[in-house]
Amino acid sequence: MKKIVSLILLLSALSAKAQRVEISVGEAWAEIPAQQTQSELKPGWKIVDYQMKSRLTRYLSGGHASQLAETSRPVFRITPRDEEVLVDYAVVRFKGYKTYRKLPKPQLKDNAYVRLEPASFDLRAEGDAFICQPLQPLLPGEYILINLSQSPIGELGDLLVYPFCVMKE
Repeated sequence: MKKIVSLILLLSALSAKAQRVEISVGEAWAEIPAQQTQSELKPGWKIVDYQMKSRLTRYLSGGHASQLAETSRPVFRITPRDEEVLVDYAVVRFKGYKTYRKLPKPQLKDNAYVRLEPASFDLRAEGDAFICQPLQPLLPGEYILINLSQSPIGELGDLLVYPFCVMKE
């Protein structure tokens, strides 16, 4: 019985369409691998019976993303899962430091982001995927492409993100 259940789960996982994010490099597409954010919780001071607010920081290790965009208007090809929609995706700018990159504010909803919607992006369908290019150039710096509707991972609510870097032209 366990073998049958395992086989059914394996086949259903194989038949599910996987999420895929790619960026245009030259004449080809390069897949941007998903990375999980790391979170650090610094507890606040406790004075008598009063607990000060704790500080949460979400970051990615490394000073720069491994995927560089060719221009300040990078072209993405996003293949969402069956239950996802394109407007669930957004571009968020990270603060870059020497050895890590972090979200300006720990809660994703509190950060400034640009959703992948017609007001901000040139969008067109290509089979099961969508080709997306920002209408306005992105400032040089570190960015992530993220699915806003994803379920947080772990106790501190880490996220799966697709990091890329826009260099000065």
